[in-house]
Amino acid sequence: MLQRDVEAELVERHQDGEYVLPAYEDYCFANVNPTLLSLLAGSDSGPAGGDTGAEIAPERRLPEPALAGVETDVDRVVCIFLDGYGWEHWKRDHGEVPLLSAFGEQGTVSPLTSVYPSETAAATTTFHTGSTPVEHGMLGWWQYVEEVEGVVQTLPFATLDGEPADEVYPELRKEMLFAGESLYRQAAAAGIDARLHQPFETDDTQTAGADTVVAENVADLAVSLRRGVESPDGPDYSYGYVPNVDAAAHRVGTTDDRYRAQLEMVCACLRRELVDRADPAAPERTLVVLTADHGIVDTQPDGNGDLREADVVWGNLRRDGDGEPIPPVGSPRNLHLFLRDGTVERVRDAVESRWPCRTYTRAEAVDAGLFGDGDPSDLFRRRCGDLVVVHRNTGIWWRDEELVGMHGGLTREEMLVPFAAATLADLAD
Repeated sequence: MLQRDVEAELVERHQDGEYVLPAYEDYCFANVNPTLLSLLAGSDSGPAGGDTGAEIAPERRLPEPALAGVETDVDRVVCIFLDGYGWEHWKRDHGEVPLLSAFGEQGTVSPLTSVYPSETAAATTTFHTGSTPVEHGMLGWWQYVEEVEGVVQTLPFATLDGEPADEVYPELRKEMLFAGESLYRQAAAAGIDARLHQPFETDDTQTAGADTVVAENVADLAVSLRRGVESPDGPDYSYGYVPNVDAAAHRVGTTDDRYRAQLEMVCACLRRELVDRADPAAPERTLVVLTADHGIVDTQPDGNGDLREADVVWGNLRRDGDGEPIPPVGSPRNLHLFLRDGTVERVRDAVESRWPCRTYTRAEAVDAGLFGDGDPSDLFRRRCGDLVVVHRNTGIWWRDEELVGMHGGLTREEMLVPFAAATLADLAD
């Protein structure tokens, strides 16, 4: 079942002109992981029949219709995190990609909004901690860290020039980039075993309490997920992170044959290894979810706005301890400017007159709930720019970028993502 009525209602409530704002209160990606883990916290196979007294981020839940018609009294959950695959493309592709078709025919597929920014660094931090960006303070791929007076690429944990951040700044640790605690600690207290299957090691406090299984490729990841559901123990949670579709979209956009080939390869591997080859006894009481952190908007690299041409921006940037300007951070579609006192409105007028965009002061972003519905953390207040700039449909940046597909902003393509749920037994029918 493809819940197009939810899409219409969600867009009606959260569309603002050409922008779609996050639905943190209900149909939001921020609520996925707490919802899934909470199902297992009440599992009959858990300690004392699931009655541990432990609650997992109780304030964050998807509404019941997101799992309408799907059996949720389960011992195992498999969550496939398909980086960069939006709802608009699901609607385009699902009839021709067997795994996606199976979810629509045998389960329930609902739209959610992403968080803001619609970026992996912010969204994965939200996913693993259950806190929104206004609380955890991870606000983009590039982040200015005042403790070292430098810009860090957050996910690769590298400097602006690509060097390992902790080698250039020995006092810097990954956990300084965000605030919040891992949901998997809460899950462990509820008797839930959690494993993260992904193509890299994880060694920070975001994922503490879960084991990491490094997968060399999608086929390897799919086999690992299958072996997990064939284990007799429960309650059990498996997360599989798949970066291939996002990577292809950045290089070639979402209409190129190479993008479609990556999507079909990923879905074929997952269907073959996880669904078709699972032990016949394994599907019982196993829920499978496929979701995404954001979608992609196709842009033209030569159409990006170039901040190097905007003297009024560079002349009014705040300075660090050495008197050097703090460079723009965030990302091309989630631009954060740290500005001298008294210059915000001047820069805002200049940016809005030059490019089709929406701008927020830090206070306006908080009041609008752009970054979340919780209380702003001290880290958020330090890391959020004095002015946040969201281009309507392309990027504004100051370094050469050759990306075709982009994300981070507030278009429908970026902000709407799928949440597909079905039991493994139903997918195997």
